[in-house]
Amino acid sequence: MRDYPRIAKLQSDLLVHALATRQTRVASYMLTKCQSLVRMPWLGYTALRHHDYTHTNAESPEAQRILRDICRWHVEEFAYLLARLKSVQEGNRTLLDNTCLVYLHEHAEANPHKCNGMTAIVAGHANDRLLTNRYTKTAGTMGDLYLTLANELLQVKLDTLPGASKRLEGLTA
Repeated sequence: MRDYPRIAKLQSDLLVHALATRQTRVASYMLTKCQSLVRMPWLGYTALRHHDYTHTNAESPEAQRILRDICRWHVEEFAYLLARLKSVQEGNRTLLDNTCLVYLHEHAEANPHKCNGMTAIVAGHANDRLLTNRYTKTAGTMGDLYLTLANELLQVKLDTLPGASKRLEGLTA
C-alpha cells in the first residue's frame, strides 16, 4: 500500500481535529503493529511484510538496519503528530500543552517477543503536571506507567490496573 504514509498523516490530522474540537479527550492510535501484514515500499522494503522482517535473520546487520528504518518511520510519524498538536492554539497554550501522549513499540525485542525492558516516550505537558525535557530510566511495567499517568495527570485515583503494582517516580510534578 503506497498511500500508507499519506493515510497515516490524515489519521494524525483527524485525531488532532477531534481533540481540538473536543469531540474526544482520549484516544488510542496505532499506525501498524509488529505482526502487521504491511509492506513498506515508501521505505524501499517490498520483499517482506513488517512482521516477517522482525523474524527473518533479525540478528543480521541488514535486518537490524531495516528494523531501525521501520522504527524511525514510526517515530517520525509520532513527531508529526506532536508538531500538529503544538500548532493548535488553546488560549495562551497549545493543544500539546494540554495533552499527554505515550508512544510505545510493541516489544523491547521483536524476534523473541520480549516485552520487558521496553522503551516509552511520554510527551506533552498535561497542564504542567508532566515533567518534560528529560530522559528517565525507570523500572516498572506498562501497567505501572498507565496507572501513574492516570492518577497523577488525569487525577482519576485508580487503586489498580492490570499489570500495575506501583507508582513510577520521576514522571510527574
